[in-house]
Amino acid sequence: MGKAVRWLGVGLAGLVIGAVAVLRGPSAVQAEGRERVTIGAVDNLLSAVAMVAVSRGFYAKHGVDAELKLYRSGQEVAKALAAGDVIFGTSAINNFQAEIQAGLENVAYIVIMGDGASRDNDRPLAIVAAPGSGIGAPHDLRGKTIGLSLGGTAELYLRAVLEKTGLSADRDVRMVQVLPANSAQALRARQVDAICTWEPWNTQAVREVPGAVEVVRGGGHFNYVILGLTKKETLRNRPELVKREIRAKAEAAWWIRRNPAEAAATVATWLPGLGVDLLREALRNVPFDVRVTEYTRIAWDQSYRLLSRWGRLRGPVAMQGWVDTRLLNEVIRENPVWFTDLKRVQLLQLRSW
Repeated sequence: MGKAVRWLGVGLAGLVIGAVAVLRGPSAVQAEGRERVTIGAVDNLLSAVAMVAVSRGFYAKHGVDAELKLYRSGQEVAKALAAGDVIFGTSAINNFQAEIQAGLENVAYIVIMGDGASRDNDRPLAIVAAPGSGIGAPHDLRGKTIGLSLGGTAELYLRAVLEKTGLSADRDVRMVQVLPANSAQALRARQVDAICTWEPWNTQAVREVPGAVEVVRGGGHFNYVILGLTKKETLRNRPELVKREIRAKAEAAWWIRRNPAEAAATVATWLPGLGVDLLREALRNVPFDVRVTEYTRIAWDQSYRLLSRWGRLRGPVAMQGWVDTRLLNEVIRENPVWFTDLKRVQLLQLRSW
C-alpha cells in the first residue's frame, strides 16, 4: 500500500456527544511566541502521549500552547476535528477507514498508540467476565450479553475473538452499548455478563470487581494502531505547526517508554479515580511507538479486510493519499535519540498529495 524506505541507521460515523473533560496541563501555559492550539483525544490510557505531551511541557518546549480536550470515542474526536473544534485528533485505523469512505477529509501523520515493529499488537484489548457468569473461556460467551463501545475497535476485537472460536457476534451473543469508562460498574451491577474494552478499563474491571475474570487478552487477532489526524488543508498549509505537534508527541512517547511510573502518575491527573498503581499495571499492555512502518501497513490491510468481510466497508481503502509520513520521517531523522530504544524496522514513505 505504500513504498517502504530503508531505516536510516537508528533503531528505532454520528454527531459529537460532547467532551467528558476539558483540561489544561500545568505546563501548557500561554507564552509569547507560542501558537495556541486545541487537541482532541479519547479519555483512556491509549491517549497517554497527548496527556504527557501537555502536562510534562513537551508542547511548550516545541513552541505550542496546547489545550487538550478529551472525548468518549475516536468517532467523536474525528467529528470534532471535522467541525473545527480541534486542530489535531486521533482515530484507530478501523474508524479512520470508515471515516474516509464517509467523506471526511482528514489525514494521518503519526501513530499515537501502536508497536511499529509488531504485527500482533492487540494486548490493550481484553474481554472480562462478571463474577458468577460462568464464562472462563471464549467459547463460554455463547448466549451471553457483552457490553462494549459499539462500532469501534472493541467490537472489531470481539468479532475476531468469536470468529476464531467458531462463534458469531451476530447470532451467538448479544452486544449492548456500554461506555468504556462504565465497564467496571456494568460488571459489578451484573448489567452484562462480560465487557470488551481497552486499557485502562479492562484492568480496572479485573482489579475492582471482586471475582471478575479476564477471559482473553490480546491474542494476535489484529494489529491495533491509533493514528494522529488533522485536516488535509492543515497539513498542506501549516506544515511547520504539524511538525511541532509531531516533535512534541514523539518526545513524549520516548519519555513514557523510559519513565513508565512517572507516566502513570501524569495520566492519573487526566483520569481521576483510577489510581497510579492501576495505571502503571495497565501501561504494561500499551506500546507507544509513533513510527509508521511496514507493520502499520499490515495493520491497515488487516483492518479493511475484516471490516469489508463484516459489511462495515465497501472494499479496500488506500493508505497512500490518506497517510502522510513526510514530516514524521523528518522528525525521526533529526532526533534519532528518541528512537534508539526501538527495534529497527522499515519506515513507510507516504504522501497525501
